[in-house]
Amino acid sequence: MARWLGASASRPRNVRGVDGSRDATYRAAYAPYWVFDVSAEVDAVGSVCVEGNWVRSGTGARVERFGVAHEASQICASFARRRDLVDVLRPGASVNLDEGMSYETFRDRVPTGVEIEPFEMHRSMALSLATGRMRDHVREAAKKTLTEKHPGSTAATDVVVDFATLNRKLYAVYHPVWYVSFAHGSVVDDETNKIICQPREAIVCGVTGVVVSEDLICDNKARALAFGAFAIPAACAAYLMPDSAFIILAQGAVASAVAVSGAGVVVRQVPKLRQDEVDSERIRDEDRACSRANRASGGAGWMDESVQRSRDDAEWRRWKETDKAQWIGEKRRAWAYNILEGQVFRFRERQELRHEMEERAAREDDAARRAAEKRRRYGDIDEDEDAHRAPSGRHPGFSRDVHGFYKILRLDGRLGLATELEIKAAFRTVALETHPDKVDGDERAKRRAAERFHLAQKAYATLGNKNTRSAYDRK
Repeated sequence: MARWLGASASRPRNVRGVDGSRDATYRAAYAPYWVFDVSAEVDAVGSVCVEGNWVRSGTGARVERFGVAHEASQICASFARRRDLVDVLRPGASVNLDEGMSYETFRDRVPTGVEIEPFEMHRSMALSLATGRMRDHVREAAKKTLTEKHPGSTAATDVVVDFATLNRKLYAVYHPVWYVSFAHGSVVDDETNKIICQPREAIVCGVTGVVVSEDLICDNKARALAFGAFAIPAACAAYLMPDSAFIILAQGAVASAVAVSGAGVVVRQVPKLRQDEVDSERIRDEDRACSRANRASGGAGWMDESVQRSRDDAEWRRWKETDKAQWIGEKRRAWAYNILEGQVFRFRERQELRHEMEERAAREDDAARRAAEKRRRYGDIDEDEDAHRAPSGRHPGFSRDVHGFYKILRLDGRLGLATELEIKAAFRTVALETHPDKVDGDERAKRRAAERFHLAQKAYATLGNKNTRSAYDRK
């Protein structure tokens, strides 16, 4: 830690404890990690700005391996620490994963006073975080590739990554670390509204000695530099011009005082402004990813898994970066599992909708096959005559669909038997196909689409409500 502080001229010589003590607090522990070894087929498509025009381009499919030493393959299984700190460590690169041992044997070898942190994160969440980081890595590499692919391009945005896992291995690893708690700088306490020493933390790798923390800028060094920048020239000028020495020294003193106070403000504000710039860019990327994956963007965007995964990755980046200076483990844990639950629900909803669409297509194909077989055997039949011979009244177990609402939602094969989920999915599909904003063509085509969309809304208003649907089925 002392070597890390002395490695940069802007850092302080030493740091003090959070409670005002002279020294920082050190705690030895074994941090839990899930380490993955993943091979995947990846492909990326993005928008490239070439001479003011946006062109959609891709990188081409390839197989990429994320080994145990890759930065994206290692996920800390504890929620107690900031993710930007624990993600920097490389336990997979410093541990022989082929020589495993039981937990009892490992526990017996741990020295007294060293804490063994539990695995708080489930493997499913760790895999979701790991694949999200892998897709981020592919996404950043794709931006560079697309920019180089098109001469004269200035930027590449809206990159969507198709990530298909081919092979995967998982290891549970304990990594030795030192947790360092110290104070540096000042901050306003939200509870007492007083200026207090800002608590900070650092992690020292127990294998390599690498220190992971925010870069520090010493306030006193910045003030001394600002003072010297004005005081020394003023003193030299006063020595060379003794007749005006008093005026020069007075002006130099005022300028030095202003520079010292301004240096303190700059030291506190520059890291904040830098972080605000990073956060604003991240928020813009998140908004674009969510708008592409939103249902209102069209049926293709909703069903496209790669587009939805971009939205999932944006949610995980927000979880890791939002207000990370005040990291509270229990709150982050609850937030993370809420995100994972929402992502799993959306994935299952897409799977169910895709399954329903396949079933409907199969029923339509079967109906077309039966009709073709009927025409082959009996020839063309007058539909009006056939309808006249059809029995009247309600078919057992089915609604008569007097207003054609089931037919409008393409559920005529499920009269009286369609579930609420089927009705909701059917309306979503029909609405996306008939919404006037989604239909290309002239005003006449848009007007016909608006009429069909209005009928679909009317049908869903009746069938989507349990009571009104029951009354409709009894007609």
